[in-house]
Amino acid sequence: MTSPLSIPVAAAVAGVLALLPSTAATGAADAESEPGNLLANHSFEQVDDQGQPLDWSPVWASSAVAFSTDDGDASDGERSLRILDDSSGAGYGLAAEPVPVEAGQSYAYGLDLNFSGGTLQPTVYFLDANGERVGQESTTLSPDPGSWESSSFTMVAPAGAVEAQPLVYSSISATADGLVDNVRFGAELPEEAPGVEESLGEPIGGITNAGAGYTQNAEGRDIGVVVAGGSPSKFSAVDLVTGERLMTETIEGSTLTWAYATTPDRQVYLATASGQVFRFDPDALTLTRIADKPFGERYFWEAGSNAEGEVFFATYPGGKILGYDPVTDEWQDFGTMVEGNQYARSLAVDGDDVYVGGGTTASLVHLDTATRETTRIELPAEHTDEEFVYDVSVAGDTVFARTTPANTIHVYSVTEGAWVDTITDAVGLDVSPVVQTSDSGTVRQEVLVPKIGGGMVAYDLDTRERRSVSVDLGGASARGWSVQEIDLADFPGASLVTATSKAVFHVWNPQTGQTRHVRSDAAPTPFLIRSLGTGPDGNVYAGGYASPPGIARVDAATGETELLRGPSQTEDMVAHGDHLVAGTYPGGRLYVYDTTEAWQNGTNPAAPITIGHGQDRPVAFASAGDVVAVGSVPDYGHLGGALSLLDPDSGELTVLPELIEDQTILSLAYRDGLVYGGTGIWGGLGTEPTTDEGQLFVFDPASQEVVHLGTPVPGEENISALTFDDDGMLWGMTANGVFQVDPATMEVVRQQRYFDVDDSGAYWTTRELFWHHGTLVGQTAGRLFEIDPATMEMTTLQTGVQNLAIDRLGNYYYNRGGTLYRWVPAEPMPRCDETFTGTHEGPVRIADGVMCLEDADVEGPVSVAAGASLVVSRGSIEGPLTAEGATTVQLRSSEVTGPVSIHGSTGAVVVSDSTVEGPLRCTGNAQQPTDEGKANTIGGPSRGQCADL
Repeated sequence: MTSPLSIPVAAAVAGVLALLPSTAATGAADAESEPGNLLANHSFEQVDDQGQPLDWSPVWASSAVAFSTDDGDASDGERSLRILDDSSGAGYGLAAEPVPVEAGQSYAYGLDLNFSGGTLQPTVYFLDANGERVGQESTTLSPDPGSWESSSFTMVAPAGAVEAQPLVYSSISATADGLVDNVRFGAELPEEAPGVEESLGEPIGGITNAGAGYTQNAEGRDIGVVVAGGSPSKFSAVDLVTGERLMTETIEGSTLTWAYATTPDRQVYLATASGQVFRFDPDALTLTRIADKPFGERYFWEAGSNAEGEVFFATYPGGKILGYDPVTDEWQDFGTMVEGNQYARSLAVDGDDVYVGGGTTASLVHLDTATRETTRIELPAEHTDEEFVYDVSVAGDTVFARTTPANTIHVYSVTEGAWVDTITDAVGLDVSPVVQTSDSGTVRQEVLVPKIGGGMVAYDLDTRERRSVSVDLGGASARGWSVQEIDLADFPGASLVTATSKAVFHVWNPQTGQTRHVRSDAAPTPFLIRSLGTGPDGNVYAGGYASPPGIARVDAATGETELLRGPSQTEDMVAHGDHLVAGTYPGGRLYVYDTTEAWQNGTNPAAPITIGHGQDRPVAFASAGDVVAVGSVPDYGHLGGALSLLDPDSGELTVLPELIEDQTILSLAYRDGLVYGGTGIWGGLGTEPTTDEGQLFVFDPASQEVVHLGTPVPGEENISALTFDDDGMLWGMTANGVFQVDPATMEVVRQQRYFDVDDSGAYWTTRELFWHHGTLVGQTAGRLFEIDPATMEMTTLQTGVQNLAIDRLGNYYYNRGGTLYRWVPAEPMPRCDETFTGTHEGPVRIADGVMCLEDADVEGPVSVAAGASLVVSRGSIEGPLTAEGATTVQLRSSEVTGPVSIHGSTGAVVVSDSTVEGPLRCTGNAQQPTDEGKANTIGGPSRGQCADL
């Protein structure tokens, strides 16, 4: 069995994991696993002679598991597991024996809980063929005390996974006291759904690296390392002189990597935005994971190393500094730097001194790692209202701290204990290491500072003078710095090296002033798809974490994609007349694209319209009469999103800040002159909600007033999606269910809960609900589903998915990470006006209506006239099949001995699981013919729209 990561614990902690006999039990029982459950001994009934449950092992700080003589309880069988964790500094739990899984398959993990109090964090490790962890999924549960209840969550096995190891685990930072029983893990298989899934590939891809690392191998080869952020991320090591890629490796389960640090032994440590920590060896060209979410921290912002080789990391959401000693393989938790700040956003290391920049209230802290003492360095009075100290650098006795959003670098003298200078319009991310320069004809001690809009200045540490230098990143941020001896002419001695977010490396020599740049061969990766929307043309548009930025347009007829260069991270979009209106992060910008004209970034769409008023992410859109209604998330560290009304023709924008106090508008719908909105309790990252439940409101644009506000589903944090049906009834969706509201009374008339997922980790986007051809189609909790509104019965079509859009042909689009998929619903069987079975001799002409051939043999040609329809199931036709202007032609599990020609059909064309002994030709049909995922056998050539069937 592969054990989870072991973290040395500074002091012993108390905790109990005990098996309890049921008070109703009369004897031991060997409970068999329920169908579909992969776990052995899922109910803890089987034990060894030491009282240990078979097929389970203690993990982390857990004590040995033993039977308790106390009275107990069980939800299944005769025994249950008691977890008593009274420490907020360690976690306790059991790990099951690994079970086989299939990458890409959706799995469900469930347990029965009866807790007196506290929190459980059920976790699943995914392992590769070598037993190495390639992914991890978890959720947080805080059950109501006093009774048994069942909880579950779903996940998708990542690429490379061959086994899963479920854990019953209490988190490091929380306590727990309760019973666990009937643990379940198995494949979540959707019921047989009518339709077929098609992969449309990765419409948005490229390379964007949040940071970069630098080193040399033993032969002196200069190496740069970057991680292309995406889904999944890809690590590359490249030659800094030639740009040649030396190696690449996929990093599963992570989308971004900011933190890099090089130790004196030339090893590069990097930590991802998903909590994974790796070590790169430049001699062996290997990447090794050394930790996963140490001390529960799940997002790493920056890293640095001292001369002793100790590595320090700045984290979120604990706002902590963590230390790692490669010699002892031990971690230290130096704690939260500023109480209330979830972000330790930046750090700079100088021996035992670590300077830490924080947010979402800007802060600068000095940490003495030898004594563990922290001292807050107060920012200049005029900048205390900033959100972040986004970057920190140290050079000798000078500290550089860039605050945002002002983008001002404040210069602090350690010896004077005072702020001594400012550098405005600095782009970040850091200033360079200090180097001795002589390119100006004067010997100076200087650091380089990238500037907004382009250019670079050198800052003299002694005189505080600044001058322009030859290197220019074009206004881009410097993604890490290093001092390297580059073996090139005109680059004597040590040179400064940095990179941009496109893995382009720049070198500047402080003696000659020579500069060069090389575009590296770092491996690109598909970018995570952030949003999907349907345009006025009925095509689907996809927005993502693109670099260079843009929106992908998907042709509904062919499924082909085109990347339209322009807007960056698109949070949501909506069709309004002939316009597509999209909102992007950061800065709350709105773009208007006229789909009747060619895309020309900067002209169509023109320059963006900024919401302002402290808004950062436009996440909810609705076409509302003459305007587009927009709901937005505020900046980091703030609550209270705005409702904005945009006139796309004039560009006029009306903003109503914090329409619903301390809540963000997550969903919008419009009908009969009123805007309907759903809210969530979460605001910008880095702040805690002050409310408990999502609200439903009605806004009257004429009076500019909220005319109704209520809680449709008590206990749910978000109202994530809204839509109207054909009868004017309003439907809404939460993380776990669907509800119907009568707009006349605003009363909830129907409600159904389908799932039981933790809502707190899902911010803002990816959930959708549509009324489509008499059916509710939606996506939440990772499921694509349809709901029959009459019975409220749900049919799950796919699992492990995000986002949803529907094209003009009625196909559903969704994504898994950076891959886009299309679900083509099976065409419903038309109502038959006439049905033939048995054998028919001679030709058949269908002049009107719907003719159905079921288990029928036609010994002659068949023709379908304009407006008529033919549906063949398990039949045969001896002769040609010809359709000209038909409504629909559907051929399933059948055989045609002659040619087939289908032209100009106005409805669906289906040729599925069938044999055509002659040629197959389809032209001019309104919908792309489909095989519904079941291959055909075609004896002759396939032409036109049927070329791929």
